Amino acid sequence: MGRFAFQTHLVVNDRDIKYDTAKCLFPKVKDKEWYKTRGFKEIAIIHGSIEGSYRKTSERINRIRHQEKATPSRTLRDNTEAEGSKIVDIIEYKSINILKDNGFSKEGIFEGKDNQYNIKKAVTLPEEKVRAAIALCEKKLEEKGKIINNPICYEDPEQTVNISIDDVGVKKQKESRQRDGSNDEKKREYVHNTIVHIEKGKANYILNGYGLKNVLRILVAFLINNELLKYRLQFFTDGHRILQTTILKCFCWYKNITIILDWYHLEKKCKERLSLAMKGRDIRNKIVSELCHLLWYGLVDQATEYLRKIDNDLIKNKEELEKLIGYFERNKSYIPCYAARKELGLRNSSNIGEKMNDLVVSDRQKHNGMSWSMPGSVALASITALVRNNEHKRWLEKGTIEFKLAA
Repeated sequence: MGRFAFQTHLVVNDRDIKYDTAKCLFPKVKDKEWYKTRGFKEIAIIHGSIEGSYRKTSERINRIRHQEKATPSRTLRDNTEAEGSKIVDIIEYKSINILKDNGFSKEGIFEGKDNQYNIKKAVTLPEEKVRAAIALCEKKLEEKGKIINNPICYEDPEQTVNISIDDVGVKKQKESRQRDGSNDEKKREYVHNTIVHIEKGKANYILNGYGLKNVLRILVAFLINNELLKYRLQFFTDGHRILQTTILKCFCWYKNITIILDWYHLEKKCKERLSLAMKGRDIRNKIVSELCHLLWYGLVDQATEYLRKIDNDLIKNKEELEKLIGYFERNKSYIPCYAARKELGLRNSSNIGEKMNDLVVSDRQKHNGMSWSMPGSVALASITALVRNNEHKRWLEKGTIEFKLAA
């Protein structure tokens, strides 16, 4: 509908201003800044900036309002980033208060005397159901009785919170452009958003932010706010060592937790290392097939033994093979029997987390020629996550969020 202009009034007594509707009814803004209505934010930001470029969105909203160049693309960008920053601030404010009110430090570590969250034993599926699934899996194996020794239990999905966590990077804006037009990709820096997808039954929520420790602290506050710290926390990761270490450190006060290495990334790691280690594609493909067959059934020791028995004449780079063996040994406690979990209808993958990376960050921020500042990238991703969480209507109406699982 375009822009509205309002006449304001003063109440003056003996030349002293007693009341000014311009200052008393409206919050202060900068010079030449316009107040944004809910309708403008819906069109320009919720259905504009997070879906397409600032330039195209600016052209569209100006055309809708029949006001050419009324809102330039840079102004739209600044408005969007400011809105995203407000969302980041309200989540930070909520998280700090939730942690403080429940006996946690600012870092998300429980500091109270009586740790009611120290639940050591997980609620698992019935033993007869698990053994039946394992028996089906062992029909495809020569060795029997090995799968049952896998240390990762088969959790009851009704008593489990599934959490996928990963970083996604976008190109960072350079402080200055190269005059000669050169672009050294080796020196390219990236801005990283940490995306967390929380799932309990059919309800889910997305958290995002800058820095793994910061987002894990917000995750703790979210779990408290939704009364989820009475369930098993099942993390799905890509096997990154720092990620796994940081999760265990941040949740050192909570014992009912486990980490599962995503099957896709495990298989990918095998293919990458063996491509560098073996002589020729045919040899590599044969070994990958045998190795992944063992890993699919959680037989990490047998997989390691298989690699050590490979004929030296088939090996191109022994060091790469040792790196893969080291990777297995380091992640042994995070590799379950994927086959049995599939039979039982349990999750094996963090693919839903990968999809959230695409929906929240990549689809909008990873295009040719795009680069971002850290505040700009996180702010835009925060608005996108707000919409995915179905919190945008509450935000536009009341300026707050519920911070609750949404169906």
